[in-house]
Amino acid sequence: MIPDYNLVFVYGTLRPGGRNHDLLATATHCGTCRSSPRYILYDTGPYPAAVEHGTTRLKGDVFLIDDATLAKLDLLENVPVDYQRTRIETEHGLTWLYLWQRVIKGDWPCISDGDWNRYCRDLNRIG
Repeated sequence: MIPDYNLVFVYGTLRPGGRNHDLLATATHCGTCRSSPRYILYDTGPYPAAVEHGTTRLKGDVFLIDDATLAKLDLLENVPVDYQRTRIETEHGLTWLYLWQRVIKGDWPCISDGDWNRYCRDLNRIG
């Protein structure tokens, strides 16, 4: 059986250098890009949470992944409880994006430039 393939846009701990990037070990990196300016990116503490209805362009990486890897990512992201997968258009084509589904806490900092990796580097912490 030939596996199906998907594109996924990752903006947090799954990006290269992030603590969960090893889940993409068999994926093909298509490149780095920015989303359209329609999100808000929050720092929840251990990971970022993106929600719609903002003006931030998320910075992320697009990977070509198989269905088995997509299922692993859904488990990591606790779909549909914590995150929901949605499709967005990127310069690499139509990709999956994980959006936060739970309540946003008032003390979560916003990451105004949409770049989790830069934000973590500035705070001297691992993404």
